[in-house]
Amino acid sequence: MAKRDISIKKRGRHVRNVKPVYLVIAEGKNKTEILYLSHFREQSREYSLQFVKAGYNTDARSLYKTISEKWDELDLSSDNGDKAFIILDIDNDLNKAKKVDELAHSNTNLAISFIVSNPAFEVWFLLHFKYTTRHYENADAVIRDLMKFLPNYEKNRDCYLECVDLIQEALVNVDKLAKYYEKLPWPSIECNPMTDMGKLIKRLE
Repeated sequence: MAKRDISIKKRGRHVRNVKPVYLVIAEGKNKTEILYLSHFREQSREYSLQFVKAGYNTDARSLYKTISEKWDELDLSSDNGDKAFIILDIDNDLNKAKKVDELAHSNTNLAISFIVSNPAFEVWFLLHFKYTTRHYENADAVIRDLMKFLPNYEKNRDCYLECVDLIQEALVNVDKLAKYYEKLPWPSIECNPMTDMGKLIKRLE
């Protein structure tokens, strides 16, 4: 991380004279999300994109705890434009959806956001190629549909270059899904397929 340049303003407030830091953490079992998002780190001059290691953590509470600790360690602040994003799937699991909703509403640090997909992150990739409201039983079902467009797709594979030219189509499609589900609560298992990745990508772009 770049060395911080700290200056003192009146009333003792510290101001960091560097670009905002965006922290990202994803479920420990998958590298797909980090591989994809690492390309935005290479492109950006407006922010510093940093990835937080999740270890083997896959549940919402552990991910939230880990990224909160890193936030405090780096002395980040929303006043400086810093933000943090927790990327996770809810896998059509009602308990997972409830836990994310509970944490999101009890979160005292509004700069930390959940980026949720149901049933899986691959919904975001699929939306590059088509708009669909088909109900997917699980992540494997999404991947089978995705492989019609990316025949060699597999977990922990970097497919950014195969999707990058279709990002705008994906953003249009995810906005259509949000409109389709606008009367339903989110995150929830009722919204399937659905993903928040469009919100994150708009910010990163």
